Amino acid sequence: MSTVTVTSPATVLAPRGALWAANLAAAILRTFSGRSQRQTAAVAHAGGPDQRLQEAAEVRRIADGWRDVDARFAADLYAAADRHVR
Repeated sequence: MSTVTVTSPATVLAPRGALWAANLAAAILRTFSGRSQRQTAAVAHAGGPDQRLQEAAEVRRIADGWRDVDARFAADLYAAADRHVR
């Protein structure tokens, strides 16, 4: 015959102010995250479509150099250039 003893830990209440601090930290994170996303979008669109076309052309030139060495990597570069233009 065997016995199994199962114990459950005592319930612990959250420390005072923990919920308030967590909500404050989440609000700060949302604020900085939104600001960062807006800045990234502004930088991405600042160059205009001509700059994006030039950057994609440069990536395609790099892909041309890799085509004989590693065709799959070159294909990935071509796909990235296509996505960059859109």
